[in-house]
Amino acid sequence: MLKACWEVKACGREEGGNNVSSLGVCPAYPDYGHSCWIIAGTYCGGEVQGTFAKKQEFCNICDVYKLYSSSFGTERKRFQEDHPEEFDRCRKFLRDLA
Repeated sequence: MLKACWEVKACGREEGGNNVSSLGVCPAYPDYGHSCWIIAGTYCGGEVQGTFAKKQEFCNICDVYKLYSSSFGTERKRFQEDHPEEFDRCRKFLRDLA
């Protein structure tokens, strides 16, 4: 099974995680664990991030993005197979950006 972003990054913002009391539950949890870059308000790099347009440069170097990006991620085929609805939401989001 593919790890979700909160598992890859060990941020502790998943429900019941170590950092929920201080940072809250991540807005990517539980439905966007493999496409967190499309969700505003994720906590990455020690701070809350904005929209994809504002955080894209940071996302481009992120391990999760490199794994699951629907256009070039090394695990994109497994992402599509294991989480087809989330994969489709991600592709739609990126199409709508264009």
